[in-house]
Amino acid sequence: MGRNVNAHFDARADVRRAHPATADGGYLRHLRERRALTPRDLGERLGVHPASVLRWERRERLPGPRHLHDLALALEVRTGEVVAFFDAARPVAVPPARVRGTGLRALRRRAGVSVATIGGHLRVPAATVYNWEAGRVGVPREHLPRLAVLLEVEVALLPAALRGAGERPPPAPSPLRRLRRRTGLSQQQVADRLGVSRQTVSAWERGLAPPLVALRRLSGVYGVPVARVARAAGVTPPALLDRRRWQAGDLAPVLRSLRAWSGLTQRELARRSGCSPTAVMAWEAGRSVPRAPAREALERLYGLPCGSLLAAVPRGPGEPAERVRPGRS
Repeated sequence: MGRNVNAHFDARADVRRAHPATADGGYLRHLRERRALTPRDLGERLGVHPASVLRWERRERLPGPRHLHDLALALEVRTGEVVAFFDAARPVAVPPARVRGTGLRALRRRAGVSVATIGGHLRVPAATVYNWEAGRVGVPREHLPRLAVLLEVEVALLPAALRGAGERPPPAPSPLRRLRRRTGLSQQQVADRLGVSRQTVSAWERGLAPPLVALRRLSGVYGVPVARVARAAGVTPPALLDRRRWQAGDLAPVLRSLRAWSGLTQRELARRSGCSPTAVMAWEAGRSVPRAPAREALERLYGLPCGSLLAAVPRGPGEPAERVRPGRS
């Protein structure tokens, strides 16, 4: 027992003589061996593989926060000493040798300094200064102190001024793109679900108005109301999609809006409603009105309440007879 206590204090003395911040890679191995522990013994105490212990000792890998505490406890040292040992192995951040200088033109014009003056003062060709301003090459950091004097800017503030002044901020993503990113989907994934190309989805996000059927499908993919997708795409859905706005005589534009919203062609609509394409063309042109069976088929196809299309059917004494004669269904 006394020997263990003495060994403990001897090890603590060794730690004080070889502080982790300055100790070489043998610090952890030294502590482990002083306690007569093998990598397997220490690994079993910490619940890790012995290879992990050896990698920690060589500072090839850093332990997690929980393992840092357990490692210090097993080796009978303070957690801060183990942390300092690993911190000493972290690479020191070195600032880049050059600074982007796209803001140089605005800075020198504000200070009333010409390109020739900067080139002569820094002993570089004028073409080099122009390259700095265009962003083709960065400004070497060794030039910053003398450049700061010319531009009347503090040296500490000059790098940010050179980078920030004159640089255009990246454009904000479009609302439609933000909706897509919110779902975590890529453009290709959205395109695959809609049956379109990725270039088409990209064009919509850049400002091309999607068709109504695409808005409806996008709302399902993104899990938001169609109205929100329409606002994000900058598209105003036809007012006649709202059946509460239907008035007598609106049947032709209502039928055109409903078909466009559903993404059907006139021929497809005719096939699915059991009528002829000629009849569909006549209904949407306002030359005839679908009979009751055809209206009911259209209402089922568009998911409308039974009899709702009657509100848009033209009627009244002033309506020409040829506009209201029943069409063949």
